[in-house]
Amino acid sequence: MPILILLTLLLAVAACGETPLEELEAEAAECPERPPLRLGEAPSSAVVLNAYYLQEEATRDLRKGLAESPEVEETLAKASALGAWAVRTNGYNDGADKRGDSAIQVAPLTYDEVSLRGLDLVLARAAHYGVKLVLPLGNYWNAYGGARQYVEWAGLPSPVEGDARFFTERAVIEHYKAHITGLLSRVNTFDGRRYGEHPAVLAWELLNEPRGVGLDPEGAAMRAWVDEVAAVVKAHAPGHLVGTGEEGLDTSYAGYDELFWRDAAHGFLFAAGSSFRRNTASPFIDFASVHFYPEDWGVAPADTARAGALWFSEHAAIARELGKPLFIGEFGLLNEGHFLLDERRALYRGWFLCAWRTGVGATAPWMFAYDARPDAWDAFTFYYRDGTVPDNRGNRYADLIVEAAALSGRR
Repeated sequence: MPILILLTLLLAVAACGETPLEELEAEAAECPERPPLRLGEAPSSAVVLNAYYLQEEATRDLRKGLAESPEVEETLAKASALGAWAVRTNGYNDGADKRGDSAIQVAPLTYDEVSLRGLDLVLARAAHYGVKLVLPLGNYWNAYGGARQYVEWAGLPSPVEGDARFFTERAVIEHYKAHITGLLSRVNTFDGRRYGEHPAVLAWELLNEPRGVGLDPEGAAMRAWVDEVAAVVKAHAPGHLVGTGEEGLDTSYAGYDELFWRDAAHGFLFAAGSSFRRNTASPFIDFASVHFYPEDWGVAPADTARAGALWFSEHAAIARELGKPLFIGEFGLLNEGHFLLDERRALYRGWFLCAWRTGVGATAPWMFAYDARPDAWDAFTFYYRDGTVPDNRGNRYADLIVEAAALSGRR
């Protein structure tokens, strides 16, 4: 082969090679500098860990006759050791498949007391460890019951996942409001504190990842639901923050880089039937909420670093216009997805820095696990395993949590 052709081929291969890690991190961190807006008493850009399973594990241990839950103890202790300010975990469990195991609401406004005591235990132990909690009150998706379960309980025909009638049918809305009223009025059996006044709670979220599929394209119906339900939470938990729990989907490209997003991701992000701007503007909402899963959303690998930086900074700017902090409630890259571990670490480090630079309230990577929880149970799992240091590669991101926690509050 002629040497010129060989050199040309080698240069072409090199040009198509992986982006250097430092460039990947820098692109992910490329966000405008803004003053911090804090999430209540939390320091600026506080780190929150997602560990959705705590009530479930606590309930199972109580059913065994244990006085405490080893999984809850380990998770909260390690979150504290890593410097996390809070843990985001389920404040709901309505799943028919969990009845007799860990379901809290087993029929409309009918409750399993042991399952409620499981949530009591999570609240009490979080207070013991000095770790705050962010608690979604329900789920849009089918897991642990979801919107579909409420529509089914209302006797409506052909309920589906993320059923739009959850947000519009009066019987369903009244049921959900009554459930929230009862839950926030509950007195914890371990420490005697009412949920709506419990010192371990940083914030309540109206729903995990509400979407407006099947609602009006302007987001008016979703905003009406947000106002009505959030007012109930504020009435019964006046000292706690309230957020929507949404992913940041919107009804138009106003305030976003339209050219980038039209090319980079699926169009559903901006044709959602739910408006991030409109929902965040609710007088009953204290902070803005976004999630970010680029691989699930069809973002190309080459666009992923910038997509995260834009998703965080653009939503933070909109929330800032409304005088509210942004909570990045979930973000993650698949352990077996587009990126190798070192690339994921570079992206995570860059996004943590982006969040700090642009003054978000808090960031919460998905998903932190106790040691015995199988890796295969969640495609985004990371650990802080017993007997290791945070930067052990088997932990994946524990050292990045330490770094981000050390950075938080330094502005």
